[in-house]
Amino acid sequence: MNIIKNAGTRYVTEPEKRTLIIINSLAFLTGMLVFILGGVFYLLVHSLLILLPLILEGIGMFGVIVLNGMGKRNSANLGMFALHYVAAGYWTILLGNAIPIEVVIAFLLIFLICGSFLVYRQHKIRMPLLLAIGVLLVVTQANSYFGFIKPIELSSTSAYIMRLCTTSGMLTFILFVIFEFMNEIIRLMDDLGKSNKVLSANAAFLRETFHELKTPLNSIYGIAQLLDLARNANKHVPVIQEIDMDLKNLLGAGQLSKDIVNNVLDLKRIEAGKFMDIKMGVVHLRHCIEQCMAMNQYTGVLQGVSLALDYRLPQQFIESDEIVLIKIINNLTSNAVKFSPAGGEVLISVYLDGTSLCVRVKNKGEITPERQEKLFLPYESERNHITSGTGIGLHLTKQLITLLEGSIHVISEEGHTIFEFAIPYRPAHPPASAGKKFEIGKDEFEGLKVLVVDDNQMNQYVIEKFVRKGGATVLLSSDGKEALETALAEKPDIIITDSQMPVMNGREFLLALRAIPAFTGTPFIVISGDAFNKYSNESEELLKLGATAFFNKPFSFEELYTEMKKHLPAKSIKA
Repeated sequence: MNIIKNAGTRYVTEPEKRTLIIINSLAFLTGMLVFILGGVFYLLVHSLLILLPLILEGIGMFGVIVLNGMGKRNSANLGMFALHYVAAGYWTILLGNAIPIEVVIAFLLIFLICGSFLVYRQHKIRMPLLLAIGVLLVVTQANSYFGFIKPIELSSTSAYIMRLCTTSGMLTFILFVIFEFMNEIIRLMDDLGKSNKVLSANAAFLRETFHELKTPLNSIYGIAQLLDLARNANKHVPVIQEIDMDLKNLLGAGQLSKDIVNNVLDLKRIEAGKFMDIKMGVVHLRHCIEQCMAMNQYTGVLQGVSLALDYRLPQQFIESDEIVLIKIINNLTSNAVKFSPAGGEVLISVYLDGTSLCVRVKNKGEITPERQEKLFLPYESERNHITSGTGIGLHLTKQLITLLEGSIHVISEEGHTIFEFAIPYRPAHPPASAGKKFEIGKDEFEGLKVLVVDDNQMNQYVIEKFVRKGGATVLLSSDGKEALETALAEKPDIIITDSQMPVMNGREFLLALRAIPAFTGTPFIVISGDAFNKYSNESEELLKLGATAFFNKPFSFEELYTEMKKHLPAKSIKA
């Protein structure tokens, strides 16, 4: 029996093997039933109209198994369907009332239709089969009603016995299909369970890995920002002038690393269907582009690639989502810089085309038409001698442009590659604070106590050094329990805490602190290194529980400074 069931399954994939086993089993079952029931029918009615078709059908079914054994799977599949199709029509018309019409309808609808879906995976094959079954159903019903072809004469006893046999045979086929469908569902559920376990394990691994990656990255980026603040304050010191470019490159490298991590996490959010909502506001477009150019200066220096801007807009300010817009421009600029040849130039052009704001990023080098078709697919990456891509930047960029109601396309032109995107142009008036540069005053936070809570000493150091630049007194704690004791003893004016910590995490610390009446209004800023909080709603949950603000690592000092200015007591801050 195993030889028959497994005919032709030796050198095929697992899905093909399951299909072959179903077809072989069904062909064997049909052939046996045909010979057994055919013998009964012939004993009841000695007619060649019964004997010859039964022999042909039985031989044909065993022939299906032989074809599978020879590797002619398509011929076997279609042959079995054709045999069942012709046999269903022939016996329904020939035997008349000996086959209950209700059983015939059930056979056609369940056995042939469901069987075709179980065996045939391609829509282009399924649709003609479904159409053929519909035609057969109409023909048999029409013949039953109008009597175009007369059935053979049967005695009442013969008709009754045949009715039992045909009903039993058709019900056997229907049960076979139902049984196979149940097996397929169970198999799919098992595969889904295994996949979920693998996905859960992968998610846990990615979560831990990204958390471990973001913690030192936060320190590197933080130190780079501290050095940049020191550079701005000591521009005329010879040592600072000597290492000026190195400091700029360090800051750019930190920003680039931050963007790579965030691109991966943003893609995960899109896949989870939980990407951020668009938040429209006034954006200084030229500054956004110049910021992206500065962030990619590090890679450009390594490759000998220069960056240039051709800004042709009549206004500097537009209405858009600044964060999303920076991600788009930065991804395109980063891509152009990485794949430009040494000595090349990346030109960013900004202009109006009717009611659309167009941004072009042009670099030397051509992309083949075949490659262009795959550029915006996820995980399609290329390498060069300096860097390699994650394969998600352009895919993510297209998703973000769609969020801004725009479109993007790529052009190969005279040895250059051009990525051009267009979004609706919405000019805006400059805000009152436009042009002000982030700068922390020496005594700006003098007299204030700031409690910094983090189990990583490097993160403590980075935040502490920044806050001390404003003259504040810094209190340090390594976990929520220790921080709670420090808060009760020192009464800090503001708390800056990590989210993931031993003993007592940030959430537990927040709940315990807010339960104390004296701390219900104390500004509480959470900085999280959890890579998956962007689509696990951690920020929304903590803000609802009473957190004042929420940042992801790596964070910028400008963001932290803005929140501190916003929530610290105005009387304590010197203008």
